[in-house]
Amino acid sequence: QTQYNNRRSDLNEFYNEISRLKNEFASLYGGENAARYLIHSGVKTFRPSGGSKHFNSDSISDAYNMQDIPPGLKYTAYRILSAREQNRPFKIAFGGYSVTVGRGNYFHQSYPFMLKNLLTRPMELLGVELQVRNAAIGGVPSLPYGWCL
Repeated sequence: QTQYNNRRSDLNEFYNEISRLKNEFASLYGGENAARYLIHSGVKTFRPSGGSKHFNSDSISDAYNMQDIPPGLKYTAYRILSAREQNRPFKIAFGGYSVTVGRGNYFHQSYPFMLKNLLTRPMELLGVELQVRNAAIGGVPSLPYGWCL
């Protein structure tokens, strides 16, 4: 019973933290619709490949009330939940040019690590360690050089 209450408390704290981040993002970037447009334009996810035999979109939709979520985001949620169930880190890898590498800033101030700063607490509340890799190379096309993530 205590473990259940702790898990429920963490999930409530997770939802509160996500709501706070969502509201902060919307206030910084022109309201909720503008923020949604930025996220939709900038966030890319992988869809399940043929090798993802354990991914069942319908069962996840039913279990987590995710019917209106695009398939790529649903798969990302599945990967995060799988990391939690398997007690392994969730890794996000970035490739790109100067902007992604953080040109003009310190490496830890680059976009990938700023995102890590934002997402670490919510991921901890889910019981998932977040790891971020920045393989961007300024002034050089990232492929094929930065693709060994």
